[in-house]
Amino acid sequence: MLDHRFCARQRFRGGRFDFLLAALAFTVLASHPLTALAETSPLSNAQNSAPAIRLSADPGLADGSASSDDDVAPQTFAGRRPDAQGDIISTPMSYRVTGVVTDASGLPITGARVTLETRDGWHLTHSFTDPTGYFHFDALAQGDYLVVVEKVDYETENRVVTARAAEAPPVAIALVYDPAATKGKNRAPWAINTSGPQYTGTADVEPLGSWYFEPWVYNERTPSQGTSTYYMPERIALGLGHNFELDFWQTVEINNAGYPTAPRGLHASDWGFGNAHIQLKYEWMADQDTYNFFAWPTISTSADLYIPTGNFTTDLRPDAYNTDQFSNGTVDEAINVLIRKRFKPFEIYAEFGDIVADPTRVGPGYGFDNGIAQVPMGVYEHMVDGNIVWFGAALEHVLNSEYGLGYVLELTGAEQSGSSLFFGHANAPGYSYLWAVPAIEFNWPNTGNLVMTWGFGVGLPVAQSNFPRTYTPTGTVTIYWNGGGPRGE
Repeated sequence: MLDHRFCARQRFRGGRFDFLLAALAFTVLASHPLTALAETSPLSNAQNSAPAIRLSADPGLADGSASSDDDVAPQTFAGRRPDAQGDIISTPMSYRVTGVVTDASGLPITGARVTLETRDGWHLTHSFTDPTGYFHFDALAQGDYLVVVEKVDYETENRVVTARAAEAPPVAIALVYDPAATKGKNRAPWAINTSGPQYTGTADVEPLGSWYFEPWVYNERTPSQGTSTYYMPERIALGLGHNFELDFWQTVEINNAGYPTAPRGLHASDWGFGNAHIQLKYEWMADQDTYNFFAWPTISTSADLYIPTGNFTTDLRPDAYNTDQFSNGTVDEAINVLIRKRFKPFEIYAEFGDIVADPTRVGPGYGFDNGIAQVPMGVYEHMVDGNIVWFGAALEHVLNSEYGLGYVLELTGAEQSGSSLFFGHANAPGYSYLWAVPAIEFNWPNTGNLVMTWGFGVGLPVAQSNFPRTYTPTGTVTIYWNGGGPRGE
């Protein structure tokens, strides 16, 4: 009945807006790529058997130098205790992090600033490399930490490092000289896994080797028509590397109709497949400073293709009262622009898209996208949909970084015009709507490689034109693999 073709992270569009986006959704949160982890390469030093992190030059950093043993010694911890952060386990403080910083040729770099932080960006302490490029942090709790390396004329680099026993080999970090690099920052990026908005997509892309599975449930309820739909996209996203991500999801729908759509005392129900959706996303720019609202955000674009895979056109049964229509039966193409900005403890999401629907033939009882008009019995039409402009915007407040606990305030809406960009005048009725979508979120479990994020909200009608008032409980659970710590490329 409904084909939410552009919807929370999957771009909602009602193929039969008899029952519009309402949703109870369990989602596997694509813990959207977080911050870029540096590429790894081995150093030839026998002393350093760990993979190397490459840093680009950063002329804006103050050049600290290590002139004495005191300069090398870590400073007193600041902020929260390491055993209270992320994956850091409260154990006896007998673990350490050590490393050696070199240039691309393997020569040691003296006086590079090395900062130790929790994985969600809380500063603990910092040190400087000695004449051999060596640094160390002692008396740590067991767990994962962020190590941030900075040096004048080198770009800041981040590495997730596990504190180990004293005999563990040092981490090897290779810095690539680049005087044209942007100014480095004194803090590791704030990058955590959260569920995020229910409708607005994320600009982050998954890094190479990372993926997530994201089933959704939207319970779209239209009281004035006595109809409801469980709209369930099943999404998988795969990081392709080089800032590309490929997404695919197939929708499953369960449609229900009662009075007044069906005669009083009768109830109709049916299920089937809706549209299949393929999306290719490219990240043009990563968040330049996750603590500064005025720094450049993450910006991405996506190209989308919608393919009808369910019953929708000429074989609808009159006694099914439109419950046997799944999606709207058109092949669609779309382009979207996505923006995400972090400024701890807040995040802003925005997405804007345009959908062009290819013409198709529809038959008696077919329900148009606005969820009100239908093709009369005995009539067949060559249907042309108008262009659909869609948007979503959300503010997220993370109250607890360790558990991804927070809330999201979101607005989403769409307008279908009376003409198509490529196919001229549209004979499908136009419509518009605006919804507010408050939601809560948390993550559990979070074991490093495996992260599951959960979100629950409700879509509430704010304004609509030629469109029914629809209420949408939503729920989402996202299962992300290989997603602990900063992510992205």
